[in-house]
Amino acid sequence: MVDYDMKRLLFLLLLLFLVSCSNEKVVKNKESEYLTDFTINTTRKGYKEWTLEAKKAIQNPGDSVIVIFDYNLIFFKKDSFDSYLKADSGLFYPDKGDLYAYKNVFVLTKDSVELRTDSLFWDNSEKILHAPGEILLKQNGMLLKGKDLTSRSNLREIVIKNVEGREKN
Repeated sequence: MVDYDMKRLLFLLLLLFLVSCSNEKVVKNKESEYLTDFTINTTRKGYKEWTLEAKKAIQNPGDSVIVIFDYNLIFFKKDSFDSYLKADSGLFYPDKGDLYAYKNVFVLTKDSVELRTDSLFWDNSEKILHAPGEILLKQNGMLLKGKDLTSRSNLREIVIKNVEGREKN
């Protein structure tokens, strides 16, 4: 029992340390922990790697996952904007930095490549996006439809199964 409470306290302290928004409100009850204006910034080798901003985040006691709503995940390359992911809801795993995005998932890169899908997974350790369902990709006047996309966050090198495409009018 003490181990569980100590781990939970350490996790909450780490989470509060990572949350960097100054106007954040924390409301606690027996069932869950509720945060508004939830923000996490990550860096690698002194450069911004990505920033997660959610209007609302909820975590149930004992869970290692945070449910997030109406959020943006902004990817950086050496502190410069690289791409942007927006979704209605998702699951964030703070111990690994992995993220599942659900409903109205939209990715826009600095090169104006657009990706639309209903679900997407960000594997933080591999730095890979994976959209297992149907996707719509717009790039340089081309429209591609397919299933099962895998790519880096900048959508430069992609793999899509069952692809069909046409020139955009």
